[in-house]
Order: sequence, then C-alpha cells, then structure tokens
Amino acid sequence: MGFMDKIVSKLTPTPPDYAAEMNQVLPAGDAYLAHCLVVPSAFERGGSGGSGANRLLGKAVDAASTAVSGARHVGGGEGSIAHGLSRAADLRVFVIGTSSVSWWDFGYNGSQLPPEHGHIIARSDVVSFVDTGQTAQGGVPVARITFADDSFFDYRLMDKPDTDFWNVAAQL
Repeated sequence: MGFMDKIVSKLTPTPPDYAAEMNQVLPAGDAYLAHCLVVPSAFERGGSGGSGANRLLGKAVDAASTAVSGARHVGGGEGSIAHGLSRAADLRVFVIGTSSVSWWDFGYNGSQLPPEHGHIIARSDVVSFVDTGQTAQGGVPVARITFADDSFFDYRLMDKPDTDFWNVAAQL
C-alpha cells in the first residue's frame, strides 16, 4: 500500500451495514431485502456561475437541461408516483423491503448515521426496477423503476448492484 493509498483509506469512511440500519428504521412489518446507491438521472441542474448576462444565460441553460432531462428520465403526468419523487442531485440508498421500496439519505458519501428518510412506496405500487442497458456520464449504469400508474423514474446506479440485488428486484 502506497502513501497515497494510506491517506485515501484514512479519509474514506467505511460504509455502514445498510441491512442493519434499515431494519432499525423501516416501518413495522417491513424488513430489508436489498439496496443500491442511486442518484436521479433527471436531477435538477443548477449552480451555474457567472455574473450579469452570463449568469442569466447559465440559469437558462440549467433550466433547459433540467427540462430535457426530466422529459427523458421521468414519465407520467403531474400527480403520478414518479413526479412525487425527489430530483435533487443527492446520493440516496434505494432499499427494497418485504412490503415497500424506499430512499434514504446517508449523506454525501453514503455513511452518515442515522439516515434521513426520503420516500417510501408500497411494493404493490411498483411494477419493476430494471437495468435499462444505458449508461450515463462516466459509464454509470442507468436503471428504471416503473410504477402501477404507468409512471417511471430513472436512476444512475452509483455502485454496481450484485446478483442478489437483481434477483430481489426481479420479484417486484
């Protein structure tokens, strides 16, 4: 292990035991089955710098990018399940439980405890969670969750889910 590897290992937090954490915070009667780390593909763009006319141009580009991305990665009308999900560009832990799917915020690096609750949706409202075969920037795989109201939402998979995850997801 080189010097830089030692520094990186000291600064990189160890992820928590997501199964143990989820079993503590999931509603009664729901139990953890699998998880993966996700970021919305249709995240809201923002934060363009600049000043004066350049700042306005940056805001216009961000708004246009957000609209185009939303049209491509979020389906269903206003009031649909998909449109109720957060489009914040934050890392979330997507959890499949015995009776729900849920999204949890473990902080920007996925290790902050306790997790903050995001969304929870009954499994009966979920049709599927599948790999689209597409990749986002950097070769990150994209998955799509489809709901009973025919809406959908795409996520970038920030860790490569293992076979066990996909076997559980296939049961949705």
